[in-house]
Amino acid sequence: MKYSELRKLPVEKKRKLFQKIKKKVTKVYPHATTYRTDDGRYLVSNGVDGIIGEELFLPTAETVWQAWEHAADYGIKLARNIRRTHPNKFSSEKVEAKIMRINRRRGNRFKKGNRFKKR
Repeated sequence: MKYSELRKLPVEKKRKLFQKIKKKVTKVYPHATTYRTDDGRYLVSNGVDGIIGEELFLPTAETVWQAWEHAADYGIKLARNIRRTHPNKFSSEKVEAKIMRINRRRGNRFKKGNRFKKR
């Protein structure tokens, strides 16, 4: 949600939206807190001597709301997508096991008596 649209919302709705964003972050990092830098900008720390999204080089935010929004959208969601699709996650043994599992399910397509005969 754009920050200009946020100003038009009632206080209760803003509070609910903020709690929703904060809940996304605190599910993954239970001790997450807001951290203010020396130049007056905000970050969200993970509560264990680190900053959420630090390895992704997230920019600092101008407001607390934006800091939590960055942590939820970029720090958690993007990091999860990268971990899920990272090429180092797959090893040759895992790929081979997956192919064997699929072939067991489908059965051997090239055994005798198969209805699809080679010509």
